[in-house]
Amino acid sequence: MRRFLILFLFSACILESPCCLWAKDAVMGISVDKKVVEVGDAIQLSLSFDNGQKVPALDLPAINSFKSQYLGPSTMMSIINGQVSSSITHRYLLVAVKTGTFKVGPLAISYKGIDYKSEAIEIQVVSRGQLSKSSPGNSVQPQAQAQTEEELKERIFLAISVPDTRVYLNERVPVTVKLYVNQLEVRDIQYPEILGTGFMQDGFVNPRQSRQYRDNVSGILYDIIEFNTYAYFTRDGEIALGPAKLKCNLLIRESQRRRGRGIDDLFSHDFFDDSFFSDMFGRSRIYPLDLTSAQLAINVSSLPEDGRPQQFSGAIGSFKMQVEAEPRELKAGDPITLTFKIAGDGNFDSVNCPRLDSEEGFKAYQPQARTEDGVKIFEQVIMPESEKITEIPKIKFAYFNPQIEKYILIEEGPFPIRVAAQAEDKSVVLDASQIKQILPQKTQVLGRDIIYIKEEAGAWQKKGDFLHLRTGFLIFQLLPLSFLFISLAVGKRRERLSADVHYARKLRAPKIARAGLARAKRYLKNNKTKEFYDVIFKTLQEYLGHRFSRASAGITAQVVDELIESKNLDAQTADKLKNCFLNCDTARYAVSQDSMQTMQKTLAQLEEIIDNLERRKRK
Repeated sequence: MRRFLILFLFSACILESPCCLWAKDAVMGISVDKKVVEVGDAIQLSLSFDNGQKVPALDLPAINSFKSQYLGPSTMMSIINGQVSSSITHRYLLVAVKTGTFKVGPLAISYKGIDYKSEAIEIQVVSRGQLSKSSPGNSVQPQAQAQTEEELKERIFLAISVPDTRVYLNERVPVTVKLYVNQLEVRDIQYPEILGTGFMQDGFVNPRQSRQYRDNVSGILYDIIEFNTYAYFTRDGEIALGPAKLKCNLLIRESQRRRGRGIDDLFSHDFFDDSFFSDMFGRSRIYPLDLTSAQLAINVSSLPEDGRPQQFSGAIGSFKMQVEAEPRELKAGDPITLTFKIAGDGNFDSVNCPRLDSEEGFKAYQPQARTEDGVKIFEQVIMPESEKITEIPKIKFAYFNPQIEKYILIEEGPFPIRVAAQAEDKSVVLDASQIKQILPQKTQVLGRDIIYIKEEAGAWQKKGDFLHLRTGFLIFQLLPLSFLFISLAVGKRRERLSADVHYARKLRAPKIARAGLARAKRYLKNNKTKEFYDVIFKTLQEYLGHRFSRASAGITAQVVDELIESKNLDAQTADKLKNCFLNCDTARYAVSQDSMQTMQKTLAQLEEIIDNLERRKRK
């Protein structure tokens, strides 16, 4: 009986887990809703797993001629003759961007020791208009159309401009970045970024204060949003300004009423649309766009030497000066405050304090500067050294005007002042003998300040040796109180760990990361490429899932951008995160083996990502 029971349990275990004992490789189904598609149309790719409801989504590698986007999973359960079976299907959207015949796959994924593999599937992409609207195989369901790259360049693009490409060193140059949009829905527009070296840049004006208007360009009406800033070129010669880069999301609505709609019918005419119901019911798709403008060649010239005043200290622009001096009536050695107010249009960083024509007869102190409402204010303290000073010399300020290409010298003053001599000191100095005669004499009583020698010591008593004053006794009294606080802290921590799942997952994230890094280092040491990248990918998934309270299996390369934006990660960490996912995808599904150097670089990137996120958590 006992042997029969053991045999029965062993057989049941084998039947319950056939994939672990009988199947090392499992089949992954692959299918598309249509195999012939026009450029710009979207097809749906489905990857199905039988008896594998927990298999995570596969990060699709780069597919030639297609742009991919993960749509989500769907599960199915069926009962046939009393047998229960379940499956999961991960759906992807593929947008065709050029014509030809292309293969998707074979694809592979490993989950809990089971290797799933699919066959390759062939898709033909033809030019627009070649397929009939009633062709068989192309009317499964309405599909969202997408713009090709060439079409998008005419419908949405970025441009950078300056008033003049010939400028001077340190001149304040207005820079305008314009986003042109023609009958598209655009959302989540970020501030532009101007690339290049040899110049400095102010921050962009708030978009709400920027200009938003429409303009006709080559017969096409565009909605335009304008971003304004200023640039200052720090070296002469030819400098490349740009390109400017901008990130945004393009909202593409699916056709719900009829098929074969044109591009103009597919996209709404509202420029900034945020339809909650369209997104909630899945009637639109969001595609991220990275727009790049052309470069501008700027010729930067040094300031001319001819006509440069001696008082010129680098100010460039068009300015006015106002001088105030207070007080005008004072005594020698008293301070006078000079206030210089410089207003106008130009590079205020290059404006220095104006100078006195001559400081002879004055003691001058270092000026203090501040900026208020577009006016740079300098305050300088000077002191006349004698009553012979009758005026404050002229104040001179020089600047270079790039519009007329000339140096301008502004003079203010002189300013008359009245300086009085210091009052004479009438105090009398007495010697010691005179002080004794003036001060009253005080009778001194002798004997009170003398302490006589004691002949006997008397009774001895030790002082300061009391129990309540001993350090050890005081520390011992604090121990119960310390244990009480520690117990309260431990109890609070346990209570929070049991009640706050997000907090508990955040605490587990570093431990999971350390364990994953240790396994990755062992595989790196043994040069096991596949196992190494599997561990790197799984560690990254689990760490990010616990760190940001997300489902770890759902964190893939397709949702990284959304995770970066929602958590406001810095650009350096975001780039490392994307590169790490990309390296894992490339290595896990590529045939060739990566070099040891590439693997070490990937491991270092993962360590830096985890270190940066942990530091960010502690701030």
